[in-house]
Amino acid sequence: MRVLVIGAGNVGAEVARHLTARGDHVVATTTTTSRVPEVEAVASEAVVLVGADRRAVAEAADGSDAIVVTVSPPVSKAMTADQREASYREVLAETCRSAIAANARTIFLSSISVYGDAADEITEESPLARDGDPSARWFAAAEDAVLASPDGAVLRAPDIYGHPNDIDFTTRVRYAHSHFGGSVPFSAGATFNRLHHLDAVGAVVHLLDRGLAGVFNVVPPAIWGCNSHVFDRLAAEAGLDGLEFRGELTTPEGPISSRRLVESGFVFGHVEESVE
Repeated sequence: MRVLVIGAGNVGAEVARHLTARGDHVVATTTTTSRVPEVEAVASEAVVLVGADRRAVAEAADGSDAIVVTVSPPVSKAMTADQREASYREVLAETCRSAIAANARTIFLSSISVYGDAADEITEESPLARDGDPSARWFAAAEDAVLASPDGAVLRAPDIYGHPNDIDFTTRVRYAHSHFGGSVPFSAGATFNRLHHLDAVGAVVHLLDRGLAGVFNVVPPAIWGCNSHVFDRLAAEAGLDGLEFRGELTTPEGPISSRRLVESGFVFGHVEESVE
């Protein structure tokens, strides 16, 4: 199989590593020339491009059987609504439009933020928060592009953690204080859902191998409480003040069902680990 992975970050690089190790030909992309050797270490080829560049994506996708989109807007450009409006449109929506134009078989790693602050039990049929924060709107627009193809697939994931290059949650609290004055755009009452990066990789490969299309939630069953409960505890344990939750970037307060994905044969491998 020949696969183009757009976005060789923590999840994309591990998808590339997994597919390459089993014998697939993987072309993985980065926006940074200095990361080419790192990407070449996990993929068959490395290409420098911006996902919004449709010609570059089409060239990189030439001969591919599928495209996997695992792009993520940088945190530094996601702390205000104005920043999210610009960066989420370009990084998410435009990349997915480029991908689906290049290959009708595109799998997009999306976000549960498309559901806004929904409080009832959430399934893939639940309404999307299309009039909400730019995060929800542009993730939804990116999904629309992918799902316009009958072969397109979307995975709606919560916060992804656990990669060696990632920082733990206590360090994230410290970072919020040191870089953003202890103020974050998230909602205090949103449920603290999270997904291990290896389960994110496994879900992408599961859809790819089984030829599954459509929308799938990929949220483990473990629930740790709401954001304020978890992060206030971590802050206190680290000797820090609690965070200020501005409530701009909303995620669900209700339980999220991943029944559709599980019934397709997927098994979560990391659901009992403690929050650090």
